[in-house]
Amino acid sequence: MRVKEQLVLLKKLKSNQSLINAKLNIPGPIKNNTYLIQVFCDGLKRFLQESKVDYQLIWDVATGPEAFLILNESAETSKQTAIEFEDNDNLGRLFDIDVLTENEGVPHPLSRNDFHQAGRECIMCNQPAKVCARSRKHSVKEMQNYINELINKNMELL
Repeated sequence: MRVKEQLVLLKKLKSNQSLINAKLNIPGPIKNNTYLIQVFCDGLKRFLQESKVDYQLIWDVATGPEAFLILNESAETSKQTAIEFEDNDNLGRLFDIDVLTENEGVPHPLSRNDFHQAGRECIMCNQPAKVCARSRKHSVKEMQNYINELINKNMELL
């Protein structure tokens, strides 16, 4: 369903617009509840505060809240904004904000490498996130506890 929606929206893009697909990175079986929806909606507002949104669709699904956005700015500008938000917002580490382009009829997310940026760091230990994920360095319970503490510490943002 996600890819179908992305393809429909990619075909609607005008020049100098970008398609964003935003989600939360929440480990474990519970990916959606009232608490997480609030974190998502409030974080999305902070991410979009400087952007002009031409289209917005929010899904409330079992895999977690998800947004599809068309912004009136280039994909490159949107990706730089996404990187800045993910790296510097107090709760930005919980977000996965993809900026999508079309490559041979398939949605293709721009990567941090495309902008000479290092990959994302682990939310818990600042090692490369992919390394920790592959090795399962941190248990789901440890990550959930860390994320709960992070959210509670930043309640003034919500």
